Amino acid sequence: MRAVVVAVQLPTETDDERTASLVQLERLASTLGIEVVDREVQKRSRPERSTYLGAGKLEELGARCASRDADDADDADDVDDAIDLVIVDGDLTPRQHRELTRAVGVEVVDRTGLILEIFESRARTRQALIEVEIARLRYELPRQRDNLGKADRRGGGGRGERGNTHVALGKERIRDRIAALGKELGGAQAATVASRERRDDVYTVALVGYTNAGKSSLMRALTGSEVYVEDQLFATLGTTVRRLADAPKPPIVIADTVGFIKDLPHELVASFQSTLDEALDAQLMLVVVDASDPDWRDQLEVTQSTLDAIGASPHLRRVVLNKVDRVDADARVSLADEAPDAIQISAHDPDDVQRLRDDVVAIRERGLCEESLLVPFESGHLRAEIFEHAHVLEEHHTEWGTVLRVRARDRQIDRWDRSLAPGSQDWDEPILVSDLVDTLWKHGLELTIDSSKIEESGLDFLVAHARDAEENRWIVRCARREAVIHASRIEGRALRLVRDRLPVAVPQWHLQTHGVIAYPLVAGTPGWTLDDAGEASFHVDPAVPPDRWLQSLGETLAALQAIPIADVTAAGLPVLTIDDERDRRRVRMLATRAVLRPHDEMWARWEQWLDSDAGWPQHAKLVHGDLHPGHLLVDDDHALVGILDWTEVHVGDPAIDLITCFGCYGEQALEEVIESFAAAGGLVWPGLIEHVQSLWRFTPVEIAHWAMSTNNAAVLESARTQLETLSSSP
Repeated sequence: MRAVVVAVQLPTETDDERTASLVQLERLASTLGIEVVDREVQKRSRPERSTYLGAGKLEELGARCASRDADDADDADDVDDAIDLVIVDGDLTPRQHRELTRAVGVEVVDRTGLILEIFESRARTRQALIEVEIARLRYELPRQRDNLGKADRRGGGGRGERGNTHVALGKERIRDRIAALGKELGGAQAATVASRERRDDVYTVALVGYTNAGKSSLMRALTGSEVYVEDQLFATLGTTVRRLADAPKPPIVIADTVGFIKDLPHELVASFQSTLDEALDAQLMLVVVDASDPDWRDQLEVTQSTLDAIGASPHLRRVVLNKVDRVDADARVSLADEAPDAIQISAHDPDDVQRLRDDVVAIRERGLCEESLLVPFESGHLRAEIFEHAHVLEEHHTEWGTVLRVRARDRQIDRWDRSLAPGSQDWDEPILVSDLVDTLWKHGLELTIDSSKIEESGLDFLVAHARDAEENRWIVRCARREAVIHASRIEGRALRLVRDRLPVAVPQWHLQTHGVIAYPLVAGTPGWTLDDAGEASFHVDPAVPPDRWLQSLGETLAALQAIPIADVTAAGLPVLTIDDERDRRRVRMLATRAVLRPHDEMWARWEQWLDSDAGWPQHAKLVHGDLHPGHLLVDDDHALVGILDWTEVHVGDPAIDLITCFGCYGEQALEEVIESFAAAGGLVWPGLIEHVQSLWRFTPVEIAHWAMSTNNAAVLESARTQLETLSSSP
């Protein structure tokens, strides 16, 4: 079939934009085996209301199409040059479609109709077939016309009515069919949801991107499976799921989704729903782009915009520039400069594919929890399940069973914990040192706990000091509440994330098992220690803080905030936007007002600060969240050498970690830390210092909120005292 494509170029369109759209339309046509032999573009302020094209262009096109009638042709060349189809690069109204067809004398199809035909030819799954039929019916509904060969009315109307027109009856039939298909679609969607839920414990990577970007080829390369691959737009329609080959446990599955396209007709949006749901449910999205296509930037924008529109997290995406084997070395350098975070590969290069596979595995590993499980010898079935669904890092046998150090998802570890320790633990019972030692011993840690150095004041953890056989000092933490176990897993992932990216040390956990954590003592002296009465004894002089301490603090904060948010998200750490941070503070301010009883002037200052954009950052960064001097370790030269207690780690307001620096050491110290922070690459914004000061004035609210959540009257009184002090200061 031979066709000519026609379009109206509006004043808002450039020649390049119009050409790119026509090229895409021609590729869509070739997908159906249609040969496009010519283009016709008319520049107009708007399409003609009745015929789409203007009179002159319409007459010219009609004359061209008239040559298709072999009986009227003068010679064979006219027949060979005949036009069978007119494809319009735009959406036609029913009237435009009718009048244009009459004028040219051949079949006319608009952009939506063409894509519909492709979808109908490509749909394979039950859900895709139903969705496409619904889209076709919705497209045809407003295009129903009377069949003039039949009677205009059919009987059945009351009160003198003549009956219903064929148009009305036809539309009614279409609506009934859409309704029936809708019910059938509900069942198909339920089956799809059930299928996704069955692999809820499996790490899913969705391949998303523009159609014909090479997703199916990449799917085949990553999984070793035979999936349909063809160099056509919409070569596949629907979602295919296969397991990633040669990857450590837990399993990783790759979901190849239908390709996106610019200006997707609204009738077909529903046909993408299963793909969009698959992308939303995935733990990672590989945004595949054809790097050899001159329009790859626009195609990437279409994909990213679509994902933004459905609420997919931008931090769960990795851009993959595919088909780099089709570009030269200079182009690869330009691609690297323009998209430095993208991965350049060819799906046909085994080394490139292996590199991408390794990246996917590394990203998945960041989000896994690391825990030690003691499996009794008689529970061989459980051991087999763990090996199937976890990455087993270590295995050793003791007289009590097999100790496995594994990495797995939270839900899986919770399930195994319940199997290994049936029944609920009584968290109100005191923690016995003997039980703690027994737990350590069974997991291969022979530690002696110093009973005189057990800190029981914390509401979250009991903290014990211990020594091993070589007299090395250890810290042992034991959860006092069940909720703390989940929080400690987040902390464990945070420590693995930051350990090799900071210029200072952090705790390196050697054991984490059902609320018990043990690690070698981190070298250094805390910036302060608290006595039994809660009074601070400073080891870094607040009156004259050493320059080395201020400099090293700024450098460390810069390194912490340089960690990409995408890596933080992959690790499953909490992510808050700046708006989230402001909203959270408003909620806490209202929740504590009755017990904190702030003066009207202070309340007004808080409200003004939260309501004004002045001083607030425009970016969120990874923060420690509780960076007071007691969590900062220094050496003999007062350089920062370690950071403890990462329980409040999250992405949020980057100024949070500067609060106690200002509160304890003053504005001059804060300025010096910020100077060091900026010199090390940290992002500074106007109003940062004033913002930190506002955060400090707000600390009584944060303290009071924590006191209320833990029912701690002493801490609440401390918050009131601090509020009075701050209220009397300028």
